[in-house]
Amino acid sequence: MRKKVLIYRDYGVGDLSHLEQGIRAYFKPLGLNVGFTDATSIIKENELNEKVFLFVMPGGAATPFLEKLKVQGNDKIRDYVLSGGHYLGVCAGAYYACTKVAFETDIKPLAIARDHELLDLVEAEAVGTLHKEFGIRPYMKNETAGATVRLKWADDEIHFAHYHGGPKFEALEDGCEVLARYQDVDGTPPAVIAKNYGLGRVVLSGVHFEDKGQDLKKALHALRTDIVQASKIADELAKNEASRQRLFNKIMGSIEK
Repeated sequence: MRKKVLIYRDYGVGDLSHLEQGIRAYFKPLGLNVGFTDATSIIKENELNEKVFLFVMPGGAATPFLEKLKVQGNDKIRDYVLSGGHYLGVCAGAYYACTKVAFETDIKPLAIARDHELLDLVEAEAVGTLHKEFGIRPYMKNETAGATVRLKWADDEIHFAHYHGGPKFEALEDGCEVLARYQDVDGTPPAVIAKNYGLGRVVLSGVHFEDKGQDLKKALHALRTDIVQASKIADELAKNEASRQRLFNKIMGSIEK
């Protein structure tokens, strides 16, 4: 019986504290244990097995994921989902799960264009970042490249979330579900998508729906170079926390249909 949730924690992964906190709060009442895994455990110890309900690939940088997981690790993850496991990709984890990636292709030092050695769980192109659309900096680790954005769920409810470097999704295959769209981007492109894969399911998010404004505020201090933008994001998210929490619950609820 699948009673475990595993979060990937290895080279390239960003701060996991908010994601871990949210996932534990959601799944603990359901009787699922939450833990961590890494590339070695996936490849050599077969840790993605019939006991794992959900595998979470978080934000960070997808290229290091690829460097440690390509071929054997990717095969293990695909086999896990095919046999009934579930995959949740957030930001970098969403880029990595698609068949094509176009990252900052208009900025040569940052550009990544890739159509091989990815997970290929969803036939789609993950395109980012949306710095032009949101009037922010191209990708940087600080909040000059971040924003509070509005997503429109399939039921027409508007939700607020933290955006920091994630993709929109283009050229989606048949059968791919658009769960939410970027409300304030021309054409309202997909921001959260889902797809059944074998006996399992894949859910991908271009936004950091796990981030609470109050948690972001705890990291603020006057010497931060991004203090103005970071404060604005934290305040907007805190003001709309109920909306963000509903988004979190909807995404979790969409994992198993």
